[in-house]
Amino acid sequence: MIMRRWLLLLFTSTAFISGYAQSLTGIADIKLKNIRGKGISIAATDKNSVILFLGTDCPITQKYIARIKEIVEKFESTTDFYGVFPEQFSMKEIRKFKKEYKISIHFLRDDKMEMAHFLGAKVTPEVFLLDDKLELQYKGAIDNWFYELGKNRRNTTEQYLIDALTALNQNEKPPLQQTEAIGCFIQMSHGMKHH
Repeated sequence: MIMRRWLLLLFTSTAFISGYAQSLTGIADIKLKNIRGKGISIAATDKNSVILFLGTDCPITQKYIARIKEIVEKFESTTDFYGVFPEQFSMKEIRKFKKEYKISIHFLRDDKMEMAHFLGAKVTPEVFLLDDKLELQYKGAIDNWFYELGKNRRNTTEQYLIDALTALNQNEKPPLQQTEAIGCFIQMSHGMKHH
């Protein structure tokens, strides 16, 4: 199957985090548009924030929809969930995706790729978990279902995001800070590089 915008790659997210719980208060300065065209910022609240980079035509994103729904349902009382779509997706495509998959999260378009650059996002799906003080607690894969490009386990054995959210809800540090995110490569704007 030829995908019109994506390359499937195994990509290890590394360079952005050097220490544990890095403060990302600057994220509040980034405004992304929601599906109604309103500017939205991710600000410190009394909840954790999960930022999920997604792609409307990424097969791995599509396969993760049921798992994302389960996680949202389990943690929505303590966590705000944001689905961030890179600039190559139009609002029309994002609205269609929301309607088709019926996920109860904030849908945002990163039309200037500011969020992707700020966080160092490289693939979809890739998650970034921030606590209520906007400190980065975990980044990487949702779980270990996909272990290699085009290869997934029959049964998931590690629930990285669930474990991290559970730990934060118990006022503990997540067991892992970072894992490999495997998915569809995010196309970056010409001349722009990750931090």
